[in-house]
Amino acid sequence: MYYRLQFVWHSIAFSIRFKGLFLFLVVIPKFHVARMTRKDFIRACGLLGLSIPFNGFSTVNALREYSRPGKVIIIGAGAAGLSAGYLLKQKGVDFTIIEADSQFGGRMKINTAFADFPTPLGAEWISSENLDFSLLAENEKVLEHIKTVDYLPNDEYWVWDNHKLLRGTLNTFIDKKFINSSWFDFFKTFVVPYIENTIAYDTKITAIDYTNTAILLKANQDVFVADKVIITTPLSIIKSKDIRFSPALPERKRSALDEVIYWDGFKAFFEFEQKFYPSFIDFVVMPETDGQVLLYDAAWGQESEKHILGLFSVGTPAKKYGNLTDEVFKSRFLQELDEIFEGKASKQYIKHITQNWSKEPFAKGAYASDFTAPKTLAKLQKPIDNRLYFAGDAYTDGTDWGNVHNAISSARQCVEMMLEEKP
Repeated sequence: MYYRLQFVWHSIAFSIRFKGLFLFLVVIPKFHVARMTRKDFIRACGLLGLSIPFNGFSTVNALREYSRPGKVIIIGAGAAGLSAGYLLKQKGVDFTIIEADSQFGGRMKINTAFADFPTPLGAEWISSENLDFSLLAENEKVLEHIKTVDYLPNDEYWVWDNHKLLRGTLNTFIDKKFINSSWFDFFKTFVVPYIENTIAYDTKITAIDYTNTAILLKANQDVFVADKVIITTPLSIIKSKDIRFSPALPERKRSALDEVIYWDGFKAFFEFEQKFYPSFIDFVVMPETDGQVLLYDAAWGQESEKHILGLFSVGTPAKKYGNLTDEVFKSRFLQELDEIFEGKASKQYIKHITQNWSKEPFAKGAYASDFTAPKTLAKLQKPIDNRLYFAGDAYTDGTDWGNVHNAISSARQCVEMMLEEKP
């Protein structure tokens, strides 16, 4: 998951495109580093009602009556699946999470060997726009484990447009980064320990039969039985028909799937001997519907002396990068950087890694195009017969998508709808 930067997951390129473009006086600021405040923590995880130690029901939840959904199967152990499981555990609901891969996390994947800080191959930024999280963070000790860093208005932001470089400053930008941590670490520390015994790994669901009252889910030679199912696989998996539905999905949902363009996704990280690049460089991609390309200082704000430049790309540019062999990609990308940075990239190159999300069998891309009609995503989010529910970064009400916060929010929507239904 590579989420919309937050690839958690909205895209940085989408968020900051052309902001500050005409402010050509560049000031290099110091960044502000702080442990996550109570307010920050609430905004980041309050939607899950996270607290340490795990208390099950909150006071509010304990007083509220709700219907028992029976046995729930959650397909996928990414941000949405783990969140759904955590919320169901709070309610005392019987559930199992079925994960096709050998580990949890989905597109929150990280690399811990490339640098001296976790390198996010997927979800990276904390996007806190338009959040409405509950006030349920109760233990101050939780905050001691989380540090974040804010970007400042005077951070350098450049635009590369048709072989021309325009220099500016970032101006308004609300996203922040984890310091020496990641979204994967967040879930590993605060969510997974309470639900890990419910996760079945290396189990790929290939068919869902909801013809009768009991829902049958097939995975190789295994058959699981459920009363309700929450499907959190990436939209691309449903779109490519890796899961067969019986009966077929309703026409309204099938037509919505046909309307969605699911962007390819490709990230890379390059280490250099010295830093010669700004905080962000946004590439102008035309037409805009083709996708996005962004360079960024991946070591920015980290407790590191490494010089790591990140590449984020989705859509057509990502597909072009992903179709190259590693050696050809390295050569061509360094040539692109040399044009921008006057030959410094090739001279100071040390090493690199890549992550092609389009070739990951359980992701098959990055996220739904930013140009998808909101009403299309809203259609995809609708449950089927109050038995099949859909959660993930794309399964939203259509107001925003492509980040971890949306994945968490959609999981909560599913759980609330499921529990509010009359028996």
